[in-house]
Amino acid sequence: MDERSFTAGLARFFAAAANVRVGIGDDAAVVRNPARDAVLCCDPVVEGVHFTAATPPRLVGRKVVNRNLSDLAAMGATPDWLLVSLVLPRGYAARQRRELLLGIRAAARAGGARVVGGDVATHAGPLVVTVTAIGHPAARVLTRRGARVGDTLHVSGSLGGAIAGHHLRFRPALAEGAWLARQPAVRAAIDVSDGLLLDLQTLLRASGGHGAELDAAAIPIRPAARRLAGGDADRALRRALGDGEDHVLLWSQAARRSLAAGGPLPARARRPIGRVVARPGLWLLRDGRRERLEPTGYLHALGGR
Repeated sequence: MDERSFTAGLARFFAAAANVRVGIGDDAAVVRNPARDAVLCCDPVVEGVHFTAATPPRLVGRKVVNRNLSDLAAMGATPDWLLVSLVLPRGYAARQRRELLLGIRAAARAGGARVVGGDVATHAGPLVVTVTAIGHPAARVLTRRGARVGDTLHVSGSLGGAIAGHHLRFRPALAEGAWLARQPAVRAAIDVSDGLLLDLQTLLRASGGHGAELDAAAIPIRPAARRLAGGDADRALRRALGDGEDHVLLWSQAARRSLAAGGPLPARARRPIGRVVARPGLWLLRDGRRERLEPTGYLHALGGR
């Protein structure tokens, strides 16, 4: 199958919606934006970095969409449109292509988004899939820049051990993000993708260079992290702090201000895991001791000078 035939098939595979004026098959898509402001993000997955050659293509498609929807969730946005770029290895089987597209379509539908365009190419390298997601604010836009000294810190789900399968099957916290954006007590938010400590440091730096104290006993640890740690409590905690690809929301909340009753958050997420402090740095409170933490997590090594 050549590129033209493949693209023509995509227009049928990803059916257009009523508010898509020009869909797949032209030089660009034309859509009716449901809001004045648009929220946009772009994230790829690369074979050998974000998944292995043995990963089922349907899960690869699901992951690349949900990574982007998780970024929209952290902004409090509702998804609308997706652009998908496929860079396929030469000889990539038709069955694998279909499974990849099925995963993309299923994740898009689950998140309430429509695929309206993209591109496809082949090369001698690994599979690379890039999604650009476009959404609109559900209320105000949440950013990383609003945390203040004294705020409490919260996460929407458990942490650590994502490599055991969560990194392929996670659900973006779209309902939670949209709901948090409507809460006046919420000041800043970020998607935990690179690790709790590294993403927390990113939020704190964006908010003016504050520090944070985390309560060891309050960190919600995923059962997979405990299994991978062989039952060692300290190793399990370290995994929760730095493994990454959790794709839960981390937010700061004004002290002594509560969230509205109801909503999509589990009860556990309403209890703080720590607080923002004036002194820069990250600190762990455990058994009456206060220890300095290094912001471990995943960073791409770009090289160069």
